[in-house]
Amino acid sequence: MSEAPISTSPAVKPTLQALLVADHAYSDATTGKKIIAGIFHTIYSKTQALPQDRPKGTPMQLQVPPAGFSMGSPFAYISLINVRGAQPFVLRYVDLGTDVVRFQTDFRVDCQDPLSPVEVVMPLLPLPVDKPGSFALELLWRDESLGTYRIHVKPSPQTPAAPAADSEPPPEAN
Repeated sequence: MSEAPISTSPAVKPTLQALLVADHAYSDATTGKKIIAGIFHTIYSKTQALPQDRPKGTPMQLQVPPAGFSMGSPFAYISLINVRGAQPFVLRYVDLGTDVVRFQTDFRVDCQDPLSPVEVVMPLLPLPVDKPGSFALELLWRDESLGTYRIHVKPSPQTPAAPAADSEPPPEAN
């Protein structure tokens, strides 16, 4: 069965109801409900300085980083209404500091009832976290923005260095 041709009738702009990025998103086979878990707006860059100051012969203490360092491939959840027939969309991830598109995917949605919501769950590539900055997942329809989802990449939080073994404890308060 071939795909429906893209509708060329006078275009009514679809309405974006929701655009989310999460660790997991899937459809319940029985109810058709969408389950979205681990919605996030902040992730941490992978560059992290290792502590340098420690007494010689003392093993390095490695810390388990907080969540958000390695989430694998996240998912986008998109909910639209006013989709009339087969319509083209583009979902792209943009570095807002440089306006460079880091990745994008083209897809189409076909809906015969514009009053019915259309839900799309789409796996994404791992989000680039090579540098701190502001990024956006943008949804376009016919080169027109329907909405964006901001993601902030922050430097890895630094854990405070443990006091040296030969340092004196702080004075007690009297």
